[in-house]
Amino acid sequence: MISTTNDNLRMAMLLCFKWFFPFLLSIGSHTIVSGESIKIINWNVLYGFNHHQSVKEGSDWIITKQPDVVAFQELNGIAEEQLEHYSAAWNHPYAITHKETGFPVGLTSREPIQVIERNQEGGHHGYLHCRTYGMHFFVVHFWPGVFFEIDRVMVKVRKLLEEKQKVVILGDFNGCSRKDTDFLKTNTTLRKIDFEFVDRVEAAGLIDLVHKHDPSAKVSCPSPITIPKWTATMQELKMKQYRIDFIFTDSSLAENSISGSICLDKEIDTISDHYPVIVELNR
Repeated sequence: MISTTNDNLRMAMLLCFKWFFPFLLSIGSHTIVSGESIKIINWNVLYGFNHHQSVKEGSDWIITKQPDVVAFQELNGIAEEQLEHYSAAWNHPYAITHKETGFPVGLTSREPIQVIERNQEGGHHGYLHCRTYGMHFFVVHFWPGVFFEIDRVMVKVRKLLEEKQKVVILGDFNGCSRKDTDFLKTNTTLRKIDFEFVDRVEAAGLIDLVHKHDPSAKVSCPSPITIPKWTATMQELKMKQYRIDFIFTDSSLAENSISGSICLDKEIDTISDHYPVIVELNR
């Protein structure tokens, strides 16, 4: 009788070990992953990668950068399933868009994406609020001079900041930063300048990571792809160039950030009128 009891006890212990050992390994694995960095790209891809003419070139460029998360604006004509198909090429099995008509924004990630809100109410573009890598991502594409959308976003952002959540706001702001004022004056810009979008984000304490790490980076658009349709000459192009694409994070993420830059690779000149913004953070 005692032998049978001992055998049963040993069997129970083996079963516990069988089921719980993988769980313990996964905890250790997660601890290792949480210490790694995360690379994020934001990119306005001009009517769905130059009207779908440069999808492969855009995908190939993303592959070379090996990002963990990519946010997009102007995914025109690209449904969520199609974006998921494209993103598989850069090893992102998860892809989300906020709508399928007009000017969609989207997000792809190596890790699962929790969709919190696909906002399309009243705005020309709308925005996407998702969570991945333990961070809240607001993918935005603001309409020039229309501020109710940024106000909606910031109400949610302030609440998350009060809760000590990790927050990233990224996208095409269609507005400038006051930190670029000297460049805009020197460049004799032909653009109408609007600081309001960035002002409202920075008023909540969020940090512009490109300015933090590369304050000399002042141009995110347009690229030469706009010649001759929207821009006559290279001289005119330079007078139109400014920075309207941003990645902002809460102060805690910013403090632990590694880098922030605007990628001016020549390949971009035939893919989009916007240059991608790239940041790297410690998780």
